[in-house]
Amino acid sequence: MKKRNIFLSSLTVLFAVAISACGGNSPSEPSGPVEETPDGYIDVLPENNEGNILQAFCWTYNQIKENIPAIAEAGFKVVQTSPVQEPKSGGSRWEFFYQPLSFSIATNSSLGTKAELQEMCEVAESYGVSIICDIVFNHMANISDTDVEPDHTPKVYPEVANYEPYIYEHRNDSGESATFHHNTSATGSGAITQNYPYGGLPDLNTANPYVQERCLSLLKECIDVGVDGFRFDAAKHIETPSDPEYASDFWPNVLGEAKRYYTQKTNQELIAYGEILNDVDGNRKISFYTEYMKVTDNSYISDVKISSLAKDNALKAVNADYGKKTDASNLVIWAESHDDYASSPNAHLSESRMRRLHAVLSGRKDAVTMMLARPNGDVMIPGEVGSHAFEDLYIAAINRFHNRYIKANEDQHAEVGSGLYINERYTDDSAGVMLVNFAGAEEDVNVKFHHLGTGVYYNQVTGEKVTVRNNKAKITFDKTGVTILTMSNNMPRPKIDISDYGSSFVGSKEITIGTQNATSAYYTINGGEHIELPASKKITIGDVVDANNQVTIFMHAENSAYSTERSYVFTKINLIPGGFNIVNLNPTYLTDYDLYYWHWGSSNRGQWSNNFTVQDGVVLINFPQGSTSFLLAIMPKGHVIPDINEWDNAVLKQSGDISISDGFYNAANF
Repeated sequence: MKKRNIFLSSLTVLFAVAISACGGNSPSEPSGPVEETPDGYIDVLPENNEGNILQAFCWTYNQIKENIPAIAEAGFKVVQTSPVQEPKSGGSRWEFFYQPLSFSIATNSSLGTKAELQEMCEVAESYGVSIICDIVFNHMANISDTDVEPDHTPKVYPEVANYEPYIYEHRNDSGESATFHHNTSATGSGAITQNYPYGGLPDLNTANPYVQERCLSLLKECIDVGVDGFRFDAAKHIETPSDPEYASDFWPNVLGEAKRYYTQKTNQELIAYGEILNDVDGNRKISFYTEYMKVTDNSYISDVKISSLAKDNALKAVNADYGKKTDASNLVIWAESHDDYASSPNAHLSESRMRRLHAVLSGRKDAVTMMLARPNGDVMIPGEVGSHAFEDLYIAAINRFHNRYIKANEDQHAEVGSGLYINERYTDDSAGVMLVNFAGAEEDVNVKFHHLGTGVYYNQVTGEKVTVRNNKAKITFDKTGVTILTMSNNMPRPKIDISDYGSSFVGSKEITIGTQNATSAYYTINGGEHIELPASKKITIGDVVDANNQVTIFMHAENSAYSTERSYVFTKINLIPGGFNIVNLNPTYLTDYDLYYWHWGSSNRGQWSNNFTVQDGVVLINFPQGSTSFLLAIMPKGHVIPDINEWDNAVLKQSGDISISDGFYNAANF
């Protein structure tokens, strides 16, 4: 490994180190053995709601419920769902969740039912995890981006009338009874809140008392099933009582009352934060919103995020400022949001970059960090758990460091060109440090601290001992580039590894399973005998299935301090001869919509087709010679594709890319 030296050049800083309240030691301190004095700290989720958020984007309620144990073990205090309102087209595409038809919990959503939402909340509560739901109050669903009223404002989707008849009936009223804005001449703050062309969606009149009543009803309904808070989409486009033009009492009447309602039921504080991208605009202040909720800060460390791993990124992170110019306790920050992921498919950050950025953000004092549970591939499909990166041992250690030092002092520092970012967190009787090596190399680095006094510290992932003497230590970085040190010597938690988190297969399937940081472990298949589980092992499933053609792998791992368990379900598919099999397809996609597939090969462009047969509920397709891949799509009933050789934007829902060589596609989550 390479070795680098990071030294502080300022005599003032050296003097400050010498008199540090956290045990800074004199440079003349004699060398010799350093006594271990572990502090006995036990990792717990915070009692309050200032822990980090996992955005379980497009996960179903059942998928969240199944993953709650892993989420809690990874140190996330809060899980955020996608919007719970009735979505356009049942939520067949992720963006339709942000075009609501109602102000009640959906009865027809690909996320699940109200009962499943409640069950999820109950399981989360048993693990100390809080559930917050995304909420859309600024606008409702449109017909299309080009369907407009005579005044050029967007037309409201007619199906809104089925769920909110009063709001739909009065959509084009003038004056106070209007349920949507048609104030196309608004300027100043009104241009942001009254008729802002937010994606061509009809802008709700949130000053209308009936609209406010329906919005509050939704929040209370969510609270009644166990929801602990909300993220408000497009919050900056909803006016406040302090706005210079078109002020209203929406936030105190709706969110303020919901907070009181929640506190009366639980004796706790409701979680609330609003999406405010960039600035609030319209000659307004961020304090207009922070009076009622936390707000997002999407500009923080944007320079670091955009740059590749480089030595100057550490200093950029130190010098980065919060864009909202408010106290950090008012902020929710992130390295990546679902909008980032959707809008820049060719610029997705690597998992290693995401880990480093999550470490920088989560180490900060007071602010809450949101982590996106990334979708699978470029297409964000409802009902798919695309990534289990949230279970990473380093992500978990980063979250626990955040939980421990939420209110502690912080000291960020880095040297020019070093690539090493250091954030020391300290109180009168405790100190720890988050170190992020933006240089990216596996190496040993000599580091100088400001607040870590002489003592033995422990790497919170590996358990490795690191001796700090005279505020100096040699730190060994692995390929992750993240090292977390505290005086807690808790044994690292065991982790269960699996190469596939549950999928469908034909015939048999080979899976690699294993553990980390475990002294003993076992697994079972469909509840059978306990079989010893080593650090890594390949197993083959498929010979034995249950009555539902499923195979359940259960794994248990433990060490002297912790234990963990996971279950993974696999489905064996018995193919019908005569073509490519599409199984478990929602039957309404054959009756209420038109089912198509877009297929292509290595030497030809894509082409639409609906040439298939159905046998015992299975869709059978015979693809033209040369086709290698396809995706499944549904269109409105009776839709005519103008050109089978061109992509059709009438698609209501599409799958990800499917390899024809697989022989089948399980459409259970399509």
